[in-house]
Amino acid sequence: MVLNQNNQTLWTGSFLKICLVNFFVFVNFHSLLPTFPFFVTYLGGDAVMIGLATALFSLASILSRPFVGWLVDSIGRRSLLVWGLVGMTLLPMGYFVSAGIAWAVVLRTAQGAFHAAGSNATSTWVADIVPPSRMGEGLGMYGLSMAISTAVAPALGLTVMNELGFCPLFGMASLAAVVALMLGVSIHNRNYTLSEAPFKWKHLFEPLSLPASLTQFFFMMAYGVVEVYVAIYASLNGMLSRGVYFVFIAISTVVTRVMLGRYIDRHGEFRLVIWGNVALVVGILLLVFVHHAVGYLLSALLLGVSFGAVQPSLQTIAVHAVPPERRGAANSTFFVSFDLGIALGGFLAGVLVKLWGYDVMFLCIALTGVCSAGYYYVFGRHHISSFNVTKHS
Repeated sequence: MVLNQNNQTLWTGSFLKICLVNFFVFVNFHSLLPTFPFFVTYLGGDAVMIGLATALFSLASILSRPFVGWLVDSIGRRSLLVWGLVGMTLLPMGYFVSAGIAWAVVLRTAQGAFHAAGSNATSTWVADIVPPSRMGEGLGMYGLSMAISTAVAPALGLTVMNELGFCPLFGMASLAAVVALMLGVSIHNRNYTLSEAPFKWKHLFEPLSLPASLTQFFFMMAYGVVEVYVAIYASLNGMLSRGVYFVFIAISTVVTRVMLGRYIDRHGEFRLVIWGNVALVVGILLLVFVHHAVGYLLSALLLGVSFGAVQPSLQTIAVHAVPPERRGAANSTFFVSFDLGIALGGFLAGVLVKLWGYDVMFLCIALTGVCSAGYYYVFGRHHISSFNVTKHS
């Protein structure tokens, strides 16, 4: 049953709750993203093992997302959200009794599948809750919950790890998932249509989302590598407190999204995607060539601008042109590229660090930002999913 929602109000109770759910889902994710490499090192691993753990987490998420998307469309957003959050609660507890690096990597890999379920369910559900005429603004504001978690969770995770150890860190991650679960089950919005189509392999992906997804893939190869490796890089180069970088990324992301507001709904995504990738590349170059506080923090601000401009723009065009009963598949297709970019980027970065060091690695990875802008300019901006096309057709 579909509930027709003519009300164009964005800030409803359901919208606020799904934003909070997303915040705690990504507190769970971001608190472990920069700290898990230290745990791998603590267990005796090297840069290649760090890259492998990052890649396997993303690989599990990638392989499960198409099926998660189909299940979200078929049995509902709430059911998949609950399953995902239960797993995100239980798996970090397994690190308490980790007997070695192999077991830790296995648990980290399994966590990728449950994170896929939780994040896909929330990202699909919010597209049902947001009024269609305010889709770009709504998804941008929803994305602030991820941006704020980027400020809070890595810095908090690093502090807890340094001051209290790994067990309290993993306990904090589990607690975040529990809070998300409690909020998620309290949402009663059912403004969506479930698909009654039988399972077919071709239904696991949404073709209309591919241009946004491929642009996102190249973008996340670079952005994800910085998130994973910047804490260790800063430590090696004697820069400011490692958590400060993430705080400045988040502040910049929040300011960017608030300032842009309804820009995508009114003007399209073209300038945001192009200039966002330019900011990403320049931010990485500053990280490599300017080893002092000003360059370090300016790099973080530029990465925040890039994520604040590019990610909500691409997520909006990935879902706005598809029917409601295909939004799960559209989000699945989009987030497969998100995870695949982090996985491939993380693995290649580990190999490059082993061969030539961090500076060369970051310079090589920066090229994927150029690829993101180039692919979008040639293919994405002319596709039917682009807001620029739909507004001028």
